[in-house]
Amino acid sequence: MRVDEVFNLASTIEPLNKSEILPLSSAVGRILAKDIIANRSLPAFDNSALDGYAFAYADINNPLKIKGVILAGDKSSYKIATNECYKIMTGAIFPDGADTVVMIENEQFDNNGNLIVPLDTPQNNAKKIKGEEIKSGELLLSKNSKLTPANIMLLAAQGISYIEVIKEPKIAIFSSGNEINEPWDECDNLSIYNANGFGIISALNQHGFKSEYKGILKDEISSIKDAIENSNDYDIIITSGGASKGEADYMNQVLNMLGFEILFDSIDVRPTKPTKCYKKGSKLIFVLPGNPMSCLLAVYIAVLPYLKKLAGHSDYMLESQIAKFKGNLKFKASRANIVIGTAENGEFRATNNNIYSPSMIKPISLSNYIYISDVGQNGICDNQEIKIYKIS
Repeated sequence: MRVDEVFNLASTIEPLNKSEILPLSSAVGRILAKDIIANRSLPAFDNSALDGYAFAYADINNPLKIKGVILAGDKSSYKIATNECYKIMTGAIFPDGADTVVMIENEQFDNNGNLIVPLDTPQNNAKKIKGEEIKSGELLLSKNSKLTPANIMLLAAQGISYIEVIKEPKIAIFSSGNEINEPWDECDNLSIYNANGFGIISALNQHGFKSEYKGILKDEISSIKDAIENSNDYDIIITSGGASKGEADYMNQVLNMLGFEILFDSIDVRPTKPTKCYKKGSKLIFVLPGNPMSCLLAVYIAVLPYLKKLAGHSDYMLESQIAKFKGNLKFKASRANIVIGTAENGEFRATNNNIYSPSMIKPISLSNYIYISDVGQNGICDNQEIKIYKIS
């Protein structure tokens, strides 16, 4: 399957039909499960946007008697008559009869202590009108909105302290292979440490998703089948290794036995071609390549878009930008190719001229963006504008 087809398929994934209630302090980045209607207007009352003097603009040419001071939090009613004003603090209730504020930095007084208003003070200056931001009964935030810090403030300003959000997918991570050892175990020179599991966990965490590491799957049908069957309470299972032709039979056999359908069995792009995705109901299983770079890149281009869509995100694709490529690069046109590199000041440079092995880790550790070529494209020219995707 082409990369664009993998991306398009992600758009068809339905969010989980599960929700949970969280305190606002823990809800940033989460997705709203239902529309939120404002239960009070913002501002809730007419008030001053700054420290100054509240007066009627019609009296701007006259000295104004200062009747007193209105402090923020004072709930008393105040009123001015002709040629009167109140000194007012930021957020304080506006007195009846006033429509404008002269800021305190521009205060001037006559010999009798009356306020002289600068004639360049604009009418309605610094008066915040009840409901000018939002009126009670209006839609405050719509279902599937992402809870940004500003949205959290909107909710708090309504007196909302708990909010219903789409429940995030429960994710299990496995590594596979008889040659794999955990970083905390001893490892001889003919075995390798499990880098993939920790790369996957970190990439998901980087995008706000928690996951649980479940250990190493041995290359045998019974072991794999038991692990999958014992993970029924997970919405997503991610494994790495055993994805290439000739090695994938175990996982493929088990998932066929368990009634999973395959969404895609490869991605036509170097180096993440041996990437597979299976589906049963709302449950997804990703089988990623064993080579570390291939594995991590597959997380970014395949796993994360599907995971974000399942979690209700509308912005489920990787962050992207247009940049100018610096240098000249050739690659095979018979397939799509991932170019790893760094972006800075609108320019993208390939790491090590894009010479790498899929088994390497260091080149991608030095990179923060990727470019994905089209099938049939044989290179990129200097200063060519390209679309790149952020990976760190």
